[in-house]
Amino acid sequence: MIKLKHLALFFTAALTTVSCSEKGLDAGHGRMRIALSADDSAIELTRASLGLNKPTAAEFSLTIMDETGEVVGEWDSIAAYDEATLYNAGNYAVKARYGRTSIEAFETPCFEGTQAFTIVEDQTTSVEITAYVANAIVKIEYTDAFKNYFSDYSFTMTTAAGSQLPFAADETRRAFIQPDRFSMTGSATTQTGTRVPISKEFTNIAAKTLYTIKFDVNAGNVGNATITVSFNDEPVAEIPIDIELNDHL
Repeated sequence: MIKLKHLALFFTAALTTVSCSEKGLDAGHGRMRIALSADDSAIELTRASLGLNKPTAAEFSLTIMDETGEVVGEWDSIAAYDEATLYNAGNYAVKARYGRTSIEAFETPCFEGTQAFTIVEDQTTSVEITAYVANAIVKIEYTDAFKNYFSDYSFTMTTAAGSQLPFAADETRRAFIQPDRFSMTGSATTQTGTRVPISKEFTNIAAKTLYTIKFDVNAGNVGNATITVSFNDEPVAEIPIDIELNDHL
């Protein structure tokens, strides 16, 4: 697995809280100020060809919970949060979220971050949140040898939640799915018209991780045709084309 601190989006704000004195507040109360910053260079959300833009802090929803987990405040946007809001002195947690992992589709990232903080009487507590990619990300690649050997090929991803995402031969986008497991089913058709069915299930799929499935034929060498399937650069199958693939994947 390749962790997304190198290959995917994450926010760089430190997990810290800082309080400053502010006399004159109602007895037993304090306020909270929130800060959130983004660095999307790792998964390139700003690629114009995909119509994606880096989410701003204002686009994150905000939920504040007390130490029992009860929600004491919700805002659709951090921009709508009123820093004059008063809280009873005590322990809280704030959660920021952009998107939802339940929306499983191409190029639909979800980010979540939660930070505990303490409200102190007559003080404003500054809270900085780090929001991480909450999805698992999957893409498919094909070597030139594979594309030259087969006249057509396509796959369908089925997630643990039951979503189905079609990967056509020319699909280059990444699927953002809920972490858990998924399966790939499809087929490849040789230049002579032989259809080769392919099926594989992948488990232990984690958030904040990019997974690449790569298909190759003979690794570019001559000889009897064999499909090589790799998962994050680790070969998981090498199968002669003239036998059923499902039993070997």
